[in-house]
Amino acid sequence: MKDEIKYSSDLMNTIKSLESEIDALKKENQRLIYNSNLANTNTEAHREYDARFKTIFEFSRLGNKVITADLTILQVNPAMVALLGYSEQEEIIGTRILDYSPPDHHKHWELLQDHLWQRSTQSFSLETCLIKKDGSIIWCHVTSILFPDKGELLGYTIIEDITEQHYLRIQKEEFISIASHELKTPITSLKAVLQLMNHMIKNETVITEKIIKLGKDAELYTNKLTNLVGDLLNSTKIAQGQLSLNKINFPLSQVIEGCCNHVRLDDKHYISHDGDLSLEVYADKQKIDQILVNFVNNAVKYAPESEEILIGVENLDGCIKISVTDRGQGIPPEIIPHLFDRYYQANKEGNHNAGLGLGLYISSEIIKRHGGEMGVESKLGQGATFWFTIPHATSHD
Repeated sequence: MKDEIKYSSDLMNTIKSLESEIDALKKENQRLIYNSNLANTNTEAHREYDARFKTIFEFSRLGNKVITADLTILQVNPAMVALLGYSEQEEIIGTRILDYSPPDHHKHWELLQDHLWQRSTQSFSLETCLIKKDGSIIWCHVTSILFPDKGELLGYTIIEDITEQHYLRIQKEEFISIASHELKTPITSLKAVLQLMNHMIKNETVITEKIIKLGKDAELYTNKLTNLVGDLLNSTKIAQGQLSLNKINFPLSQVIEGCCNHVRLDDKHYISHDGDLSLEVYADKQKIDQILVNFVNNAVKYAPESEEILIGVENLDGCIKISVTDRGQGIPPEIIPHLFDRYYQANKEGNHNAGLGLGLYISSEIIKRHGGEMGVESKLGQGATFWFTIPHATSHD
């Protein structure tokens, strides 16, 4: 009996021990299942992240590439391929970014290497240029970051084409330099003339011919300053879309006969007219006067040997054509397409010359807003004719 009781007690202890082990196994199993699910979840999240990254990489409109510490290209996106002028990614993968960099710009990429791989800078940006497949140069803004991949630190680089912005910035810097020089010259001359006039007036009891001549010079310099400042203001208004027109009916004689008195003052040129100056137009009188002054000033500047400057008027179907003709050396055909571009300056030999390069650009924009056209006709050795059209007085709504 005692043996049976002892057996029964041992059995119960064994069962309890097994139950305890079973509970422990269940808990461990649950833990393993949980960890397995967690691992699966992380793997799935990683896959989703990787898929999103590849989508962004492939479809980004900016050039993307992955590079090693020695600047070898491991991967590029289609935008990068197009940026460099190639057709296949395989043409670029395996090459070095220095292969597309002018030698004098290698220092930019060496600086990137130093900051990312040597100094462990989180990100680094630079501006440099690259050579396309066809040999042309593009300016780029480059931003790179480091990331670990299978025990190696790689560089992820985004490249943006800023060629247009780069040259626009250069144009603006050149423009500021030219504007400063152009404004300084007449201001200095005007100041000298006025100082001399004041000195002579103090010592003279009558107005002499010399004082009269100095007064004319002062007027010429003042007119030049006025035109320069007007160009600057109008250029800003055009860029901001704020150039307004105050259109009225008026006869062309009101702007043609009195617009260029400053030219008559220089004793080197004279203005002649051809056509019916009594024709009326519907336009902004002040701005049409501004265009004529600009045309005549250019004739004096670029055709100094042409004593006569002819202002012509033609009555056409639906509009009136106004032209300014000089008898100078003419304009080289290769520069004619650029004459109405912003900031373009050229002298009669086709080289860059002093000036803001805004007069013809502003004039063409004014005429466009009148619904007219502007152009130039020239033959080397036979002078040049700048012209524009504006509506008749009866053509407005």
